[in-house]
Amino acid sequence: MQIDMHKIDGKKSGSVNLKDQLFNSKSDLSVVGSLVRWNESNQKPLRARTKNRSEVKGTTQKLGRQKGSGGARHGSKKANIFRSGGMAHNLRGVRSLKKMPKRTRQEALKHILADKLKNNNLIIVEELKIAEPKTKTLVKSLSDLNAHSALILEGNKPDNNFALASRNLKNIKYSSINNFNALDLLGFEKLIMSKNALEILESRIN
Repeated sequence: MQIDMHKIDGKKSGSVNLKDQLFNSKSDLSVVGSLVRWNESNQKPLRARTKNRSEVKGTTQKLGRQKGSGGARHGSKKANIFRSGGMAHNLRGVRSLKKMPKRTRQEALKHILADKLKNNNLIIVEELKIAEPKTKTLVKSLSDLNAHSALILEGNKPDNNFALASRNLKNIKYSSINNFNALDLLGFEKLIMSKNALEILESRIN
């Protein structure tokens, strides 16, 4: 499968071959939804966890005799009213991490990428480089590519000028091909990749 490849100014510079096994999958919302939930759960911080009276260290020996002391009838130093005792209604620290097989994650990414291609929202750029780190210059280039909301993925050698110019743009995210996830792909209309990023992606996802 071939699609057009562009320069950063929007002009066509040739064509590039796409692997059918990566960009020709039929969309399956259940698989994509599983990947989204997996990404969301792993982004949430772990909740705090504290110990109750059965978990703290301390003696269970009765502190004093049952009667005659004038005080309460305590039976354990680990009660919640004592210093270093356990909490009465402790935080249980529910872990939000989930597991998902690598093959399933890759399959879901294939569905998302195929959907981007099907809806003409995939743009391959020869090189993601600009001459100077100016947001105005980058906005014009993205406008030439008809990309007003885009995830931009670069390969192993990111351009510092491009990275600096993209920081102030509201609906643009510039990232490495090794650091994006399903939420990034679904959160932006267009997917812009450099030729180098495409090669890395195709080698990583079988």
